[in-house]
Amino acid sequence: MTAISDKYLQLGGANGLLGPALTPELGAANGGLKQDFQNGSIYWQAATGAHEVHGLIRAKWLALGGEGSFVGYPTSDETAARDTVGRFNQFQGAVVFWHPDTGAFELHGLILARWNEMGGESSVLGYPATDETATADGVGSFNHFEHGSIFWTPITGAHEVLGAIRLRWAELRWERGLLGYPIAAPYAEIRNRVRFDVSRFQSGKIEVNTETQQVAVAKAPSTAAPNFAVPIAAFRVADTDGGRPCAITADGVRQWVDEANRVYAAAGVRFTFDGVLTDMLDTEVNNLMGEGDPWWPAARDRLNAVAAARRQVIVVFRFGPGANSIGGGFSWWTYDFVAMSFFDPNALHVLPHELGHHLGLAHTHSRDFKTLVDAANYVLNGGSIQDLDGDRAWINDTAPDPHILSLQNETSIDAVQLAGQTFALQRKNIMSYWKHAGTAELSHGQIDRVRDLVMERSRRYLDVQVVLPIDCTALNAQIDLLKTRLVELRAERDAETDPVVKRRYAQQIAALINQIAQLTARATAGGCV
Repeated sequence: MTAISDKYLQLGGANGLLGPALTPELGAANGGLKQDFQNGSIYWQAATGAHEVHGLIRAKWLALGGEGSFVGYPTSDETAARDTVGRFNQFQGAVVFWHPDTGAFELHGLILARWNEMGGESSVLGYPATDETATADGVGSFNHFEHGSIFWTPITGAHEVLGAIRLRWAELRWERGLLGYPIAAPYAEIRNRVRFDVSRFQSGKIEVNTETQQVAVAKAPSTAAPNFAVPIAAFRVADTDGGRPCAITADGVRQWVDEANRVYAAAGVRFTFDGVLTDMLDTEVNNLMGEGDPWWPAARDRLNAVAAARRQVIVVFRFGPGANSIGGGFSWWTYDFVAMSFFDPNALHVLPHELGHHLGLAHTHSRDFKTLVDAANYVLNGGSIQDLDGDRAWINDTAPDPHILSLQNETSIDAVQLAGQTFALQRKNIMSYWKHAGTAELSHGQIDRVRDLVMERSRRYLDVQVVLPIDCTALNAQIDLLKTRLVELRAERDAETDPVVKRRYAQQIAALINQIAQLTARATAGGCV
């Protein structure tokens, strides 16, 4: 008797799992033995003993190179997984899991270790859906699973990426995008009683507001891809005689700029506004509607001159022709200003949209359709699908976008069927005309173009601050020291009885709080917190 024949008899022999023998015992790689049967094989090596492999797990193992590969010899028979639905075999260098919904795939190394640490097939990730695969840059590797992925590099280790964060990271080109690889396991933060799910990457983070499901991307500066601070100068326009002033306040401008910064954080671009709203008396600028205005060349040249002198992005809030103030705005990358109108708290996307035009982005759509029938007739009558892609001359990753006016407020509809073809509505893209509802975002192609245009404008007229990575350890240590001193100062103030000295403490405390806030803002911008 041999170890293989013993194993065969344990499994029921010819009437058991494996069925009749097809070959005698044969030599196998690295000093082992094997025997094939009708329904599988038994492999033996001194270091592992004799174990059977069969079915799709055996097929996957053989496809990977069998016992002569990095997977090595089986160290277990095929075994039921914890849910009793899936199956697996352990091997010397890997494990192969099978599930009827996914098939058979291998896991090994630190990705396997992380998956097991999370709970294996019972974890939030579920079963593997790919073998471990090299990433496109040749640095790392990954496994996709039913409900997420684990990415590994020798520098960052193995970390999972899940849910809406994973979808957004994939849209931004996975590890090849500006964020790089994940550097930690996802975690939760509670802010103002709201939970945020956060994943950190080499150059930034992605987080999800669990109440609104809003996904936010913040790129941190790196040596290879610094961030940019772009200055904005805001002008409240009235007629030359002071009449028809635009209804805008510095607070309204700030709200628009804040939304722009949320959108453009994915590109590593932050717009800086000093809170000053400068009055401009110019009837032609106040009446601007677009490049078709007869006074356009003169008004454009005056505003371009202001931008060149200020070395800032000029945003003019104009009233518009007639007695009633207009809404909306316009801009393009061939001139150096953005035209806006009165503040509308229900249209926070307008300034980010116009800044997109200013920084090289066209609309995702090329035409409007009144109804779904009109859009379907366009396709049925042979209209070009590609011509529905408004930015295809510049951006290669936004799909054709049929903007259908009757669906503008039907926010539950994310795709339409036109003549048998499915079109995803670009509801989240900041350069679409769809209702964004605070979810507006940029595609990776748009991010690349925005960053290129920022650099072009910085070479030509714009004072762009290049933000390089900072020493997070030293900065956080400095913040901690100041916070400790703040606690001490408050204790000293509370113990003091002289009102004059108390006031001095209050001044010191206020200055220290301001210093901590500034450093914390810098740490946040640099991805340190």
